[in-house]
Amino acid sequence: MRPMTRMFVIAAALASSSAAFALSKVTVNVPFNFESHGKTYQAGSYDVSLDPNESILVMTNHNNPKVSAHWIVSPTEFGTDAPALSMKFDDATDGSHELHSIRLATRTTQVLDKRERHSVQREVSISGGR
Repeated sequence: MRPMTRMFVIAAALASSSAAFALSKVTVNVPFNFESHGKTYQAGSYDVSLDPNESILVMTNHNNPKVSAHWIVSPTEFGTDAPALSMKFDDATDGSHELHSIRLATRTTQVLDKRERHSVQREVSISGGR
């Protein structure tokens, strides 16, 4: 009976860890307007998801699906204490915010902004998905 119990414990651990990797959509509230590649996005709720192949990350305005952006993503480390979604923004001296990178579970974008005008990096993270 002991090997059976051990098998259930291992199966439960694998199931819980694979749930994080299977995460494919999270909704986040961004409390400020921001820019990416010269396009301005309004503050509000955004759905961040992966395509079925987990190679493209899509960010869509939750209330206006016509407002969206797509980026190629690559694998990244994902610890058990890491939030499901992490969005990093650079604050410019003029008060604007530029999207720096997005990580959804085990996938991340490259650095999205390359300008030197930023003074501080701000990170917006959530730990769960809807």
